[in-house]
Amino acid sequence: MFQKLRTLTQTNGTIKQLDAGYEQLNIRGAVSLHQEVHLKKVSTHGHSSFYYPVTAQVFNSTGSCVLKDYCEIEELTNAGNIKIRNGLIQKINSSGKLMVEGELQSEQFDAIGIVKAAEIIAHHFHLKLSGESEIGRLMAENVIIEKDKMTLLPLFKKMLRCHTVSGKHLQFSNTKAEFVEGEVVQVGENCVIGTLSYTDDYSIASSAKVHHIIRREKEWHS
Repeated sequence: MFQKLRTLTQTNGTIKQLDAGYEQLNIRGAVSLHQEVHLKKVSTHGHSSFYYPVTAQVFNSTGSCVLKDYCEIEELTNAGNIKIRNGLIQKINSSGKLMVEGELQSEQFDAIGIVKAAEIIAHHFHLKLSGESEIGRLMAENVIIEKDKMTLLPLFKKMLRCHTVSGKHLQFSNTKAEFVEGEVVQVGENCVIGTLSYTDDYSIASSAKVHHIIRREKEWHS
């Protein structure tokens, strides 16, 4: 039997004391929250600001949303503009603009659009670029970066700029990075890489530029 969650819908104003009995919060306007939030589901459509830590199973944002403190979310869907300070989000699906001020940890990170972040640590990372993106440090076991074929922006606008990309299996195009290190690295078209460091194998597309290539010995862990 499907149980309906106890839900509060707020259209504007400030929330300072959300009743602990609520399991779901719907925001349909301009709302700011000045307290810690522990909910099963948050759905925000409008302008929302969370000033304290947020814990949620499901977080859906289709407007403009700012999480100003730490967040711990199982599943985040963003179809608007979201800004996160830092946190742990198991599964991310973003099709708008996603900004991370500090460090974001994620198991599965899938984005189409624009990502701007200081640091992302993920297991699987997949970004389809529809604009200019920037990530200081990207660490993931599996990385796929490609341009989104649906948007009509000129090619030079669909770029990811990174300082460091590291992981096991890296496959990317339209990326500028200072350092890239992985086991198997595929450098696709329109890439400019400072130093490429690999242990097993690498390939470089004809339209890509790589200034230095270093082969590293694999580290054996007993």
